[in-house]
Amino acid sequence: MLVRVSATTSFKCRGFFSEGFASHLALTNERPNHSFTRHLHHFGSASKGTSHGSFSIPHPIKNWQELRKKKLTASTFGGAIGFWPRRRIQLWLEKIGAREPFAGNMATSWNNIKEEEALERYKLITGNKVLFPKLQVYANQNAEDDWLGCSPDGVVDHVVYDMPSHGVLEIKCPFFNGDNRRMYPWSRIPLHCIPQAQGLMEILDKDWMDLYCWTVNGSSLFRLYRDRKYWELMKRALTDFWWDHVIPARELYKKSPVINPLVEMRSLMPAPRHELLPVIVLASKYVVDDSELKMREIQGKLQVEASWSFPQLKCDQLQIEEFKFGETR
Repeated sequence: MLVRVSATTSFKCRGFFSEGFASHLALTNERPNHSFTRHLHHFGSASKGTSHGSFSIPHPIKNWQELRKKKLTASTFGGAIGFWPRRRIQLWLEKIGAREPFAGNMATSWNNIKEEEALERYKLITGNKVLFPKLQVYANQNAEDDWLGCSPDGVVDHVVYDMPSHGVLEIKCPFFNGDNRRMYPWSRIPLHCIPQAQGLMEILDKDWMDLYCWTVNGSSLFRLYRDRKYWELMKRALTDFWWDHVIPARELYKKSPVINPLVEMRSLMPAPRHELLPVIVLASKYVVDDSELKMREIQGKLQVEASWSFPQLKCDQLQIEEFKFGETR
């Protein structure tokens, strides 16, 4: 499913869902996408989210599968919406108990193996202190929201002009099918990362995220910002998936023997894509456009492609000859 944006249409506001976006649409040269404007008036004021859970040091191995089974966590938000059509059906089967949760593949195994090495590199680059939260549960002034949760890679303590600032850290170690020749850090955030990123910031009640992409040949660091309107839109799709498809199917699956859920519970099975997917994809594009590439390095050679926001660390400190990318610790 493709989303087309006219080349003659201009968006001058900061952030896709920033205040005053509707007025900016009125100034464009062409009529905006109908599917987007049809949903825009449904967006109300965002309420502040909170989370409950404790922080622990050092980082525990993230093995909370039993807790995650009964919740929809940020890492699955893209799948629940339909960014990967087959994954939406698989996730539904997992959440109703008809199949075992996704155990991972070579790409996820690679990410898990290299995450600690990437974390050390991130701390070296930024000088930031990182805390490691346990599974966090969303509590947005409504007990029913506790079906949403997340297990972030870290929470960042950052000081800017002697003022504390707190954000989220997400680490990505792309696999590139195991081909070292192709393993170079992103210069732009993939769209499918945005549902997870916005979900993490909302559930943890943080205003920004550092997304750090690590490869054996270099790394890149992006700064993303929380968008409450994006969350409101995405939560509608997540709510439909959970309450219209997962919960009723789970209750039915518990009460009576079901041999083939795809046939016997077809009426409760979600479509491969949620109807809001095209709008969410478009919204994700604008979140990516509004993100900042803080740093990109290839083989230890620093490339500053945006404002450098780590005053406690000089750029030349990153060119550490004894640090070898891809070295297993």
